[in-house]
Amino acid sequence: MKKLLVTLLAVAFVLPVFAQESENYIQVNGVSEIEVVPNQIYLTITLDESDSKGRQAIDLQRREMVSALKKIGINTEKALTMEDMSSSYYKRGNSLSRARYQLLLTSSEQVVKVYDALSALGFSDINITRVSHTDIEQFKSKCRKEAMINAKTVASELAEAVGQTIGACIYIYDSNRGVTPTYYNDRVMMRSMAKVSNEESVVEEEPIEFKKIKLNYSVSAKFRINE
Repeated sequence: MKKLLVTLLAVAFVLPVFAQESENYIQVNGVSEIEVVPNQIYLTITLDESDSKGRQAIDLQRREMVSALKKIGINTEKALTMEDMSSSYYKRGNSLSRARYQLLLTSSEQVVKVYDALSALGFSDINITRVSHTDIEQFKSKCRKEAMINAKTVASELAEAVGQTIGACIYIYDSNRGVTPTYYNDRVMMRSMAKVSNEESVVEEEPIEFKKIKLNYSVSAKFRINE
């Protein structure tokens, strides 16, 4: 009797596995890629007495910087902040000898204007540190959905090639840890103006590094094959 019970239990555990394996399905991978033009561009501007002619005081450099930014339409009260004091400025005696600021811009056109305006004042330590977008989470959601749509499209096309159709999705495997943006280099052309012989002439454009956001996502899915 015990031997019979053990045999019946073994059959009970094995049968569902056989039933699952006998189900007709197709497994595919879906991918999605979205490129996003950033509308949040973070610049760092470093003011340093040693970089200025006549060792101009940092406070005076800051006032000149703020004035130049306001002239080109930058709201410095909202867009300009001083970075963490422990790492971004240095004292010599009772005055600052170096200070680092972060500037938030919304377009590549603004980047060009800022670069030109500050370069004209002799500021050279200007760098793009990171980029983002105000709706980045919505773009990530769209990227995930499009990867799943792509998986369904691929499965449908493969099934159609052999005269079949797909049914419901029975399995989704998401190996991504969120939609992580990657960056690639683009070029924003910076135009500087110089006066030669009292006449304005366009100097050869110098590119600075600019970045777009690229979102990538992949998913694995199984779809039933209709009989």
